Amino acid sequence: MIRRKLTVLVMCIMSLNLVACSNTDNTQISKKQIEENTVSSEINKEKELFDKVVIIANDEIANVKITGKEKVTPGNSIGYSFSISNKSNKKIAFYMKNITINGNEQKTSLDENLKMTLEPNTDFSTQIKVLNIESLDELKNAKGTFCIEVNDNVNEYKFEIE
Repeated sequence: MIRRKLTVLVMCIMSLNLVACSNTDNTQISKKQIEENTVSSEINKEKELFDKVVIIANDEIANVKITGKEKVTPGNSIGYSFSISNKSNKKIAFYMKNITINGNEQKTSLDENLKMTLEPNTDFSTQIKVLNIESLDELKNAKGTFCIEVNDNVNEYKFEIE
């Protein structure tokens, strides 16, 4: 019985030593540390709408339009505000090719290798990101071909955006 009491007493003393010797600065995180290590979930958009919407396609298959240009941060994603409506009763795939900006060939987030699909009678809006563009001012004089695949048929629509 005395042995048990001694064991409990030694454990209490050791516990008190640990608590007494601890440093609260090591266990607490300051507001500054939290702010420095927190990724902002805030999304900012800088958007320039066109005076007139650019209609790329409007037929029995789809309605495709560009409404403006935008920069989204974080990530500095710069590109065109884009929407497509699949007016057909078939699933379609779409992409862009032969894109030039100010006469320079460009890659986009919607090139032939990154085709997107759209179910029948549905709408979709997003940003077509133009790679290697630093500002909205550089996004001028765009030319290219918008392609829509239905089954094995590819419909091509040439476009120009000033």
